[in-house]
Amino acid sequence: MKIRNRLSIQYTLTFAAILLLVLSSIFLIVERNRKSDFYNRLTDRAYTVGQLFLAEDNLSKEKFEEVQKKYPLYLPHESVNIYDAQYNPVFINQKSSQWPRATVENVVNQRHVQYESDGVQNVGIYYEDNSGNFVVLVSAFDQYGYDRRRQLFWILTFSFTISVVVMFFLGQWFAWTALAPITKAIREVKFIRSTSLNRRLQSRASKDEINELVTTFNNLLEHLEQSFDAQRSFVNNASHELRTPLTSIIGNIEVTLAFDRSVDEYKATLKSVLSVTEKLNELVNSLFELAQTTINVSDFEDVRLDELIWQVKDEWMNKVAGSEIELVYNLVADTDKFTIKGKPDLLYIALGNILNNAIKFSGNKPVQCVIESKPDATVIRIRDQGIGVSPDVIGDIYKPFRRGANALEFSGLGIGLSLTEKILLLHNATISINADYKDGAEFVISFPVGG
Repeated sequence: MKIRNRLSIQYTLTFAAILLLVLSSIFLIVERNRKSDFYNRLTDRAYTVGQLFLAEDNLSKEKFEEVQKKYPLYLPHESVNIYDAQYNPVFINQKSSQWPRATVENVVNQRHVQYESDGVQNVGIYYEDNSGNFVVLVSAFDQYGYDRRRQLFWILTFSFTISVVVMFFLGQWFAWTALAPITKAIREVKFIRSTSLNRRLQSRASKDEINELVTTFNNLLEHLEQSFDAQRSFVNNASHELRTPLTSIIGNIEVTLAFDRSVDEYKATLKSVLSVTEKLNELVNSLFELAQTTINVSDFEDVRLDELIWQVKDEWMNKVAGSEIELVYNLVADTDKFTIKGKPDLLYIALGNILNNAIKFSGNKPVQCVIESKPDATVIRIRDQGIGVSPDVIGDIYKPFRRGANALEFSGLGIGLSLTEKILLLHNATISINADYKDGAEFVISFPVGG
């Protein structure tokens, strides 16, 4: 069963249950008031009969019945019985309706009795007067009340049926309206394939759960797109970049084995193979690091950026002899402002790549690293005095294996900045470059507060 039908049925059943409870309560209240009202009328009738009997005790029974019938409060199927204190019948207007002695005694003991039997309501009162004490028993059938009750029952039944039917169709409409964005999203998802992961579901301006679902799904698509791009990039780069060093290794070995060589020639060949193999190992490690940037963010932990940048600075100063890195802190006192959720080892690689480039391309000139707090972000600035960024690569600087003409004389594979950008995007951070050609470069990394 579709959610729309299930929601409309649940909505209708809930409404029907509440409406049935309300209508039943109305019916029961009206019925209780009907009984109470009729008992009150019978009680008034009993006192009226007692007063008439005591006031007109010199009249014959036939005359009394005539007076009683002319009384405007005559009730349908009315029966009036009067007994004295010795339980003897004094007046009975219907011969077949004499009441049991036990009932009369009960009235004497309780002074007022009312009950219903076979649809007929009965009231008995103990009437005290100067001429003696009497028991007045009156019974009647509430024909008008039962007719009103029957009419009310059918009105409520009809209203209940019509309301439930109307609510069912209204529930269908409400469910269709509420689920329309989901239906639209389903239609859009049907057209998304592995070749079109760049497509996104259209979000709405409202901040409801459906918009949150669409946003979450778009985030999932973004991660899938990054994962697929990383896989394609890994395969393409691996197939292209691994072929060259492997071909070089194979060629050197084949040439060396073609003829007998001296020990020095063998050593020279092995040194060449070792050099190419080391580059190949560096390339493989870089490719795997590049593929690792699509990890799940669910295992992120708290990372203090001030501590992280200090560790990266110490690491590269120890790795590169003669390097000089100046670290400047301009942070607020609240450490939460520069604590983010992230993967420490990946952030270590990202910042390390930039510092490594700054040291390498500046010829060990001093490198300045500034970390400062902004109202909405923590910013890290890494400034070098090196060769700057060549204009021919300024737009493609973050693409894998892309190197500028002025950087070819330096060792490297052209993967570091691409890897750094992917890691920072994974942490909702941004990176930009202020490039002064032949006058150094400044990389600016911005981590949003609470990111």
